[in-house]
Amino acid sequence: MTKILIFSIAYHPFVGGAEIAVKEITDRNSDFEYYLITNKFDASWPDEEKIGNINVRRVGNGKKIDKYFYPLRAFRYARRLHAVVKFDFVWSIMAFYAGITALFFKYFSKVPYLLTLQSGDSDSFVKKRTWWWSFYYKRVYRQAKITQSISRYLAQRSRRMGNQKGEIILLPNGVDLDVFQAKLSIEEKNALRQSLNIQTDEFVLISVSRLVLKNAISDVIKAVNFLLYKSGIKVKLLLLGSGPDEKILKTLATKQGVAEQVLFLGYKNYAEIPKYLEISDVFIRPSLSEGLGNAFLESMAIGVPVVGTKVGGIPDFLTDGETGLFCETSSPSSIALAIEKYHKDKELYQKIKSNGQKLVQENYNWDAIALKMKKIFIKMGE
Repeated sequence: MTKILIFSIAYHPFVGGAEIAVKEITDRNSDFEYYLITNKFDASWPDEEKIGNINVRRVGNGKKIDKYFYPLRAFRYARRLHAVVKFDFVWSIMAFYAGITALFFKYFSKVPYLLTLQSGDSDSFVKKRTWWWSFYYKRVYRQAKITQSISRYLAQRSRRMGNQKGEIILLPNGVDLDVFQAKLSIEEKNALRQSLNIQTDEFVLISVSRLVLKNAISDVIKAVNFLLYKSGIKVKLLLLGSGPDEKILKTLATKQGVAEQVLFLGYKNYAEIPKYLEISDVFIRPSLSEGLGNAFLESMAIGVPVVGTKVGGIPDFLTDGETGLFCETSSPSSIALAIEKYHKDKELYQKIKSNGQKLVQENYNWDAIALKMKKIFIKMGE
């Protein structure tokens, strides 16, 4: 059986797009043996456990500073583990912490690595974080045997980093169509809306986002002001997610006079998200940068039309007027205009809703993506 060592700075119970992707793919490909070395973000988490098909190993002591020591700790642990398990190849989840670990593990063990590019950070942000070790960071891209990129934007970054000859395979993240489908009855929807004090005549906007600068939630809050006081459209904004900007955003909502219209619902478990999407009319995230944007795809799967910016991997699935609407970056008025179009043009709304669902069902099904990933695994082991 082919043995795969996975480096990932984070893993369950910490859940983001990359962590979901690893679990969805490995759950569907049981004919490989997986070990994953990750950082221990919480001291209460076990050092070792089995999650799905993966043997998870955590390094660190549950302190905030631990992630900076992850490459060294993971490398040392991997060398000891490799002496026993004898891995066929390494799978690096993203290029930063995991990538540098995979690179040095290859130098010392000669084990090749598969590099998966998932990061939604902008090029300028990446440069700020890596300028002082750019010599090795660029080699993370160049030394990968195969690079799997979830978007064209990230594939182009790999080429810009000097990976001119290596094989790059474009394979996006998927959507769990069993989870992201309409399931609530009319009575259940009404009950949830009432619990959130959503009025029957309010147009419900939603964003499932980390409350950080790159997701530009401040522009959505300002757009709510436009819609209420300029367009005269009654709206309610549901914000699912947490992050360092939460206090700033709450203050902004108060200053904008929309505190009652903006509901900060905090972090929600993956399985809880669909019910909030079901009671919403439009998903909006005016990202400043984006690797792909799984939250958009999950909304589309439920049947919630989306508004996004033309950045990163979003244009891979969003065609303006067909599968969603574009807005400009850093432009609350542009966001408000897109939402106003959805509110006024019911025919456009239904067309985009139908097209979006069809696109996700045909192109972003985890079963099909996992099968393609299996072919990559087989190629890596040759």
